[in-house]
Amino acid sequence: MIKIRSGRAKSAMATGALLAGLLGGALAGAPSASASASASASAANSPCSHGSYVYNKVTNPTSYKYIPYVTGDWSDCWLDRGMSNTAVRALQKNLNSCYGYKLETDGVFGALTESALISVQKKVGVAADGDYGPNTRDAMSWANYSVETGARISCN
Repeated sequence: MIKIRSGRAKSAMATGALLAGLLGGALAGAPSASASASASASAANSPCSHGSYVYNKVTNPTSYKYIPYVTGDWSDCWLDRGMSNTAVRALQKNLNSCYGYKLETDGVFGALTESALISVQKKVGVAADGDYGPNTRDAMSWANYSVETGARISCN
């Protein structure tokens, strides 16, 4: 058993343990080449964790979309009430930009975000369950933003 006497040594040990845990978790969570197929297959069962800036270099290289995604596969993830992250913020921003809502873009999937999403789901013809997933994403219009200015150009 190691006995640590000084406050500075305790602090250094705690910082080292924290960094080791963070780096170990990051490395352990990094998908290997063999795991990429299974990660892609299970992505629809993963919660969206971030908002991603998606650039379309083919059809419009001067604009981007801000879309919810999960690490490893931005296209097939879900969001529902009670979640809180930048992916929810991306959804809220799009509901405001393309569908005229005035949601606070706080990244919290609460009653107002759920209600707005249900209305949009009815409008675009998917199951109006208040849960965001691949079917809702594909049916919704998404805002295109200018690379130069960040201003909304259009929704499609």
